[in-house]
Amino acid sequence: MKSRLLTLAVMALSLGATPGYAHHSFAMYLRDKTVTLSGTVKEYVWTSPHVMIQVLADTARNGRATWQIEGSSPTVLARGGWTSSLLRPGDKISLGIHPRKDGAAGGLLADEQQLLVNGQPAKGVLWLQPPGEEVCQH
Repeated sequence: MKSRLLTLAVMALSLGATPGYAHHSFAMYLRDKTVTLSGTVKEYVWTSPHVMIQVLADTARNGRATWQIEGSSPTVLARGGWTSSLLRPGDKISLGIHPRKDGAAGGLLADEQQLLVNGQPAKGVLWLQPPGEEVCQH
């Protein structure tokens, strides 16, 4: 009987602790610096908690690399005109990012920047500022 109560108590406590790991910090990104990444969409994942975009790009520092770009939640991006079908593998894109502090091939989507898809401004996506300094070309 005691082991059964202990098991139930542990299960109840673990259910309450689950949401604690669901969110993380954006501290690994240089939020005060915005650069433009240009390359080819490898994968676009429209899911919670954060939209992810993999971009294949060439850079002087990293060579040819797959960049992991983390976006806001689908709900937040949808308010700016983003949709689940906005990007497809093979699309040529140019977008603003806040680069990683450690210099790795990745960044945080600067969703206030212009997004170009196949050379054209993304239809319906709001943007406030022109692109930042170009860091990658593919």
